[in-house]
Amino acid sequence: MQIAGIASAAKNIVSTTDGAVPVSDAVNIAIYSVGIIIDFLLVIGVKKEKKELLLSWVIFSVCCTLASLGVAIYVTVVWLGVIHASGDASELAALLIGPFLAGAWIIWGFVALITAYGCLVVYSHYQNLRDGVVEGGQPGMVMTVQAPQPGLAPGAAVSFTSL
Repeated sequence: MQIAGIASAAKNIVSTTDGAVPVSDAVNIAIYSVGIIIDFLLVIGVKKEKKELLLSWVIFSVCCTLASLGVAIYVTVVWLGVIHASGDASELAALLIGPFLAGAWIIWGFVALITAYGCLVVYSHYQNLRDGVVEGGQPGMVMTVQAPQPGLAPGAAVSFTSL
């Protein structure tokens, strides 16, 4: 998705006829480039079990999701202002812009849910690394059972040892 964003912004920059680079496209390229670097750091963090790299991905993803929420709210307010300012044509403007805004919010909600799920998965792995949970999903623990000693209650001979 980030590569597509870079390609779209680069296409917009190349297609400008006056030679001026649109600021929004330059910002998009910078943010998407940082996103690609953070994604690579996530892969390295998982492979080498570096929990700090996982946490940086979660923080970056949450910040980008909140920023996109701010943009979505801004665009919605601007378009609702356009509908309100159109006067007699407000019904036509509402018919044209309403479905666009609804679709944009549905898409944003879907992406936000996927991002939230990804953050929860990565944060769960971060917690596993922090707490020393090994590959099987259980903390490193060995259970030993000894023969009961005379005079002990049943089950008293079980002991747990952490790895």
